[in-house]
Formats: sequence, C-alpha cells, structure tokens
Amino acid sequence: MKIILFFLLISCSIFGQEIGRIENENHSIKLLKSNNLYAFVYSDVNSRGQHVYESFNFPNKETIYEIMMNGFNVKNNHQVFVLTDNDTVVKFIFNKIKGVVMLKINQNNFKIKTTSTSTQLNKKQLIQLFSVKTS
Repeated sequence: MKIILFFLLISCSIFGQEIGRIENENHSIKLLKSNNLYAFVYSDVNSRGQHVYESFNFPNKETIYEIMMNGFNVKNNHQVFVLTDNDTVVKFIFNKIKGVVMLKINQNNFKIKTTSTSTQLNKKQLIQLFSVKTS
C-alpha cells in the first residue's frame, strides 16, 4: 500500500494540477495536467485487494472530451477505440443501464500485456471531471 501511495504522490507532483476528480464507492478517476499534457488516472476495478492506479496521456483535453461526450449521444450500446501511443489502446465502452448511459474505460497495453478497467461514470460526472461549466 505504501508503494502505491508513493507512486501516486510522484505522479501528482509530476502532473501537478488536478483538473477534476470523481469518486465512485472505492474507486476514483482523476484528470491531471502538466504543461501541455493531460493524464487520465483511474483505479483499476479489476485489481484484487490494494488499489492499482492506471493512466493514459493525451495532448488535447478538448478532443478527448468531445470523443467521450459524443458517445453519450449515441442511442445504442457501443465502443470507441483510441490509440494513445504505439503500445496502448483505450476503449470507451458506452452502455445504457437502467435508462442511463454509462461510460467505462478499458485500457490495453500490448507491450507489457496488461489490461485495466475504470469505474463507470455518467455524463454529469464526466462534465464534472473535465470541469466544464454548463449553462
């Protein structure tokens, strides 16, 4: 547990500014910014015992936000795939649960052969995470 906290503190100091945070029961999602790079950091819901934090980076907050928000507007359950670097594919999975569209993020790193999954969030939580003001 101390090692995980250490790496979390290191990543926060590297990425500096927290844009937003969502807590869902025992899991969290954070959006961080350092210079012109953003990081999407989340606790892996599939980790056993201790929380394992995973992340992916992207250069443009507006583009990734638009991809995610557009997913909430599609009526059917669907998936959107994004290649974040040569070794990592991020899959945005949109499912309607009890009439509410929910987003779950699945990340596959082919180089180190790992997969991870975020907790689910709804459209309102995504807006909160990205600190977008709505009228």
